[in-house]
Amino acid sequence: MLRTLVISLIIFVNFILQSTLFQNISIFGITPNTAIIIIVAFAIMRQELEGAIIGFFVGLLQDIFFGNVIGLTALVYMFIGFLSGKPFKEFYLENYILPIILVGVFTIFYNFLYYVTNFLFRARLDIMLYFRTIILPETIYNIAVTLPLYISLYQINKLIEKRENEKRRMF
Repeated sequence: MLRTLVISLIIFVNFILQSTLFQNISIFGITPNTAIIIIVAFAIMRQELEGAIIGFFVGLLQDIFFGNVIGLTALVYMFIGFLSGKPFKEFYLENYILPIILVGVFTIFYNFLYYVTNFLFRARLDIMLYFRTIILPETIYNIAVTLPLYISLYQINKLIEKRENEKRRMF
């Protein structure tokens, strides 16, 4: 129950910050996509099922408020959460290189799918312009923000796990 409440609060606060405050810290019109960082972080720490569930709800929240098609971002984020948590069951969570790499890869993946669904179908075929002006800067920005955010989420997850283990010992 505590884990669900804390993760829901993190998702909600991230949504509020991403749609308001982070618009003021944009660089060349690009803001960090902290939703991908949160999804990847929890998928690494809690495996693919929880990553997919978190990804679905983060994407659904974004789709409801900002999406053209409800469910598309939810599906993509769910896929990102599942894939980023699947192969890392025996991963050393204090190793910060893997989250940075995964955030970079999945930021490119997300933006490429966004390009395909929103621009390519409208006959806007200049992928290199989109890559130079949107995908590459956002990927660099996300990579720069990943480490402090991952460390914070890791500490929160450790506190929740400590609390859950103490509760289990009581019974």
